[in-house]
Amino acid sequence: MDKRRYLSLSVHQLVDVLLRQGDIDDRVYNQETMAAGSRLHGEYQSKQGESYLSELPLSCRVEVEEGVITLTGRADGVIVGGRYPIIDEIKTTIAPVEEFALEQESWHLGQAACYAYMYLRMQGGDKCGVRLTYFHQINTDDKLIKDFEFSFFELEKMVKGYCSDYLRFLSQTFSHYASRDASSKDFPFPYNEFRKGQRELARYVYGAAKKGGTLFVEAPTGIGKTMSTLFPAAKAFEEGRFDKVFYLTAKNTGSLSALKAAEDIASSGLDLWYVRLLAKERICFTPGAQCNPDECPYAKGYFGKLRNAIKDALESGGHFDSATVTDLAMKHELCPFEFQLDLSNHCDVVIADYNYFFDPIVHLERYFDETVDSSTYFALIDEAHNLLDRGRDMYSAELSTSVIHAARKSLKGDSYKGIRVALAKIEKALEDVASPFEEPRFLLESVDEGLIKTIANWKAAFQRASKKKTLKTTSEYREFSRLANRFSRIHEEHFDASYRVYGTHFHDDVTVRMLCIDPCAKLKESVEKVKGAVLFSATMSPIDYQMDALLGDKSYPYLLLSSPFPKQNMKLMVASKVSVRYKDRESSREEVAAYLKAFVEGKMGNYFVFFPSYEYMQSILPSLDFGDAEVLAQSRQMTHRERDEFLRQFGPNPDHTKVGLLILGGAFSEGIDLVDDRLIGVAVVGIGLPQIGMENDLIRAYHDQKSGQGFAYAYKDPGMNKVLQAVGRLIRSETDVGAALLIDDRYLQREYRELFSRIYDQYEVVTSPSAVAHALSRFYKR
Repeated sequence: MDKRRYLSLSVHQLVDVLLRQGDIDDRVYNQETMAAGSRLHGEYQSKQGESYLSELPLSCRVEVEEGVITLTGRADGVIVGGRYPIIDEIKTTIAPVEEFALEQESWHLGQAACYAYMYLRMQGGDKCGVRLTYFHQINTDDKLIKDFEFSFFELEKMVKGYCSDYLRFLSQTFSHYASRDASSKDFPFPYNEFRKGQRELARYVYGAAKKGGTLFVEAPTGIGKTMSTLFPAAKAFEEGRFDKVFYLTAKNTGSLSALKAAEDIASSGLDLWYVRLLAKERICFTPGAQCNPDECPYAKGYFGKLRNAIKDALESGGHFDSATVTDLAMKHELCPFEFQLDLSNHCDVVIADYNYFFDPIVHLERYFDETVDSSTYFALIDEAHNLLDRGRDMYSAELSTSVIHAARKSLKGDSYKGIRVALAKIEKALEDVASPFEEPRFLLESVDEGLIKTIANWKAAFQRASKKKTLKTTSEYREFSRLANRFSRIHEEHFDASYRVYGTHFHDDVTVRMLCIDPCAKLKESVEKVKGAVLFSATMSPIDYQMDALLGDKSYPYLLLSSPFPKQNMKLMVASKVSVRYKDRESSREEVAAYLKAFVEGKMGNYFVFFPSYEYMQSILPSLDFGDAEVLAQSRQMTHRERDEFLRQFGPNPDHTKVGLLILGGAFSEGIDLVDDRLIGVAVVGIGLPQIGMENDLIRAYHDQKSGQGFAYAYKDPGMNKVLQAVGRLIRSETDVGAALLIDDRYLQREYRELFSRIYDQYEVVTSPSAVAHALSRFYKR
């Protein structure tokens, strides 16, 4: 029997594909109803007697002609002590109970039958009862119980039938697996040759893919990190070590690079299926509409149409970029966002944002829920220096009176009266939290329980209103609902000693924020679910800081690679006698401007100058004198289109000098690919220290208490990483030649000297603008 036909599935994974019908409907299935359902499940189970076994884990191996499935799941309840056991499958809804039960009974009965079969297989017996318990989330007296009884042989016939149907449905996927594994033996590296360092990186990643575990890698720009990681991971499919690779990125540019690498690997001979997942707002056919059949035709009948659409998609080839996904979804009249997720079940490589893997609220439950075995997956985590800040954001939550006020004002009419009252009480609770404090920023010992209670009361008010009639909500209300649900879930499920709570009060807007200071334990939990993971970036220095800050352990294996390009192609200078400390910025402004002038006049071409903040850039503008050079400045909150247009100004073969004035650590610090003469110089003013503020000071105090490394973890090391990112934009190909100037006397401190000497071999200290001019003259004449 083909080894690829041995599967491990949850009951939901098996039954949902085969039996689920109906629409996508966020009025029935949403964060509020799911949270309420979990709560009501618990309340109901707690009221049952000793003969009621709650949340009982079950598993068994099911062998059929088409293959073998190891089935796992957790029964809501098992009633024992009678003539035969009874499986209790609990369902709650805000829809009319009888209508809900009628539409979904076969789906729910299929789930319960699987649990009953698994229970008899584990405990013995020749008969089992099945009870479907339905009750309304608002009016819990509105209840419906349906009882069934089955012999063991009836259950076995049902469950084996499900397994056979599922395996037949996957026959095309199984054929692909065989083709993929066979082609992975011989397919060549997609490009003519390996770059310097690329083969070594690929070898280490292949080892991690085969053996498992976690690997950290610093691979400077130009090595070709995307192909160097995805190629060996794809090679490892031959070993049968894992079923799926998740290529995780922090930015859109990273996902596009991964998609291109997957396309190139497939073109080189590997039968590889892949999908690039996009955020809902970037792929939705009906932006602004709610996800229900009344507002979006692509939600109607989604689950009934899904199997045929997937079959059609796989027959057309398993290469799913955004255009292919949307074309197929339009053809079958399906929601493209949900469709791409369902297609990912059949793909070898899933390219996605960090949040699909790490975010506790929106991660892909089908792969990473606690009830799912994720040990057959392998993760490639690109630009991992971004993961710490993203991790803090994903595990943090906040709520503001301005958001609540906008939501409340947007709801018109008597139908929303109860909801508006509940929103006003949340708004008042936030204001009460802030009232004892006169200063605009204030630290709180914990989250106010009264605030949490008002959020719970709002959820109940919404459900009561929804019971009376179908409610059409506004975008302002939906934004509030998203934030409020996140706030309550983070507080209930994740809040611990790694959090600090603070508030702000500006212009009558009160915000309370739960800040996850140290997400390392939570990130580590996600990483350890999969068989193996590689965290890589061009800037992972200092490596011990990155390992500890990201996963809480400095003992992971790591690989530090040097630049693949000739070091003599880059001139690194440090202006050692200029202080850009905050207290000295005004007095040193003219001196900084003189250094920058000398740097830009060294050669005609394109330059980037990075400043520590937007405010500093504005303050030094009157002092900057670049002669006839064209000067372009980054503006606040640039759109993707504006950013792309800005970069297009720095084209190849320039006929005059252009200077881009940018913010260090901002939108232009990474993801920029200006090769050859599109960029010949990068200057960095300052050492990149994050601005002093409440959050960074809280991070500093936390790590001072934890390890005595507060300043390093909150300020120095993140700043150092931003500088390396900026300078790393410079040399991106064999033919690139360029110079970098770092302006700040603190670069002569030991840790900076050691870091730059390791990465750039040597650097020159310049003590005046004329010294910059002389150094550049020698460099360009060599």
